[in-house]
Amino acid sequence: MKLREIREGEVKLLIPDPSEYSKEGRFDPSWAPVFYNPRMKFNRDVSVAFLKAVKPRSAIDGMSASGVRALRYKIESGVERVIANDKDPKAVDLIRKNVELNKVDVLVYSKDVNALLYEERAEFVDIDPFGTPAPFLLSALWSSVRYLGITATDLTALECSSASSARRKYDLTCFGKVSFSKEFGLRALIGRIVRDAAVLEKGVIPLLSFYKDYYYRVFVEVKRGSGKANEALKNLGFYYECPKCGLRIKSEEACRLFCPICKVPMKGGGPIWLGSLGDQEVITKISENVSDERERKFLEVLRAELIYNDPYYNTDFLASTNRTRPKKVTEMIECLGSAARTHFDPKGFKTNKPPEKVKECLGLGRTGS
Repeated sequence: MKLREIREGEVKLLIPDPSEYSKEGRFDPSWAPVFYNPRMKFNRDVSVAFLKAVKPRSAIDGMSASGVRALRYKIESGVERVIANDKDPKAVDLIRKNVELNKVDVLVYSKDVNALLYEERAEFVDIDPFGTPAPFLLSALWSSVRYLGITATDLTALECSSASSARRKYDLTCFGKVSFSKEFGLRALIGRIVRDAAVLEKGVIPLLSFYKDYYYRVFVEVKRGSGKANEALKNLGFYYECPKCGLRIKSEEACRLFCPICKVPMKGGGPIWLGSLGDQEVITKISENVSDERERKFLEVLRAELIYNDPYYNTDFLASTNRTRPKKVTEMIECLGSAARTHFDPKGFKTNKPPEKVKECLGLGRTGS
């Protein structure tokens, strides 16, 4: 395997030379013998900043590949005990080379990730798979003493684009994709984490959750005790939306609902997480530990929208369901007063104002504030 040395953050890294594995001038990280995805640098940057903010003494990178994440946790976040694991022998060999290159003490294992997580515990456990994290959630929650980081790239299932996939992977009941699908998917992922934690008599509290490019990333605090589990479960429910008029309904049950206004089947489903997607204080601390201005601005949008817990509105969907022209996001925010942009959708905004006020801001007549 031909290697190339690069630098990410404060880490020197040997990776498979992309020029050796390109096809017709194109390169996909999955074509290389060991996976390294430069597009996930944002994910890793924020993860490093999260660990700087919460200061765990130990961390497990369950699917380490090149070892970049584990090495950055050790060198940049200052985690005392770091385990880098991968069951692929080629990956393990590369991890060891990178550990030696950076002259640090990182424990390198070559085990099935579930087996490892039932053997080892750490204050922070990180699961960053290709696709669904569902097969690893129980073991990760068992292993985590305090914090858990989860990445998911199978948005088709989580957003209810595929009802059968959603049922298989996340035990989601889906009745169709809603207009706020990106947020629905993130809440569905957290909902699955909450339910798996409850099996182990643990509760979880989301500290930072976001959607970026083609993946979800969630950081939760893990709390022991059946009471904590019950408390978290209270924040699960079902969310429905009428595709014709946009009416939204929360429910505690999974059932086929028909819009009371339009008499058409509503879309949505669950169970999904209905609570807060993060902690403003924690996000502020994370922001203080990122150096990239774009990352800081992204985190500021996350922090600002946390005030509004209801799902975001999409301006095109609002215009379509109300038979009017779309308004700019800035126009809607200015009219509503209490509203903010959302990171989920460039044409989206969040607010705590009632639907009647949202319609008023569309120019559909004054209905009160």
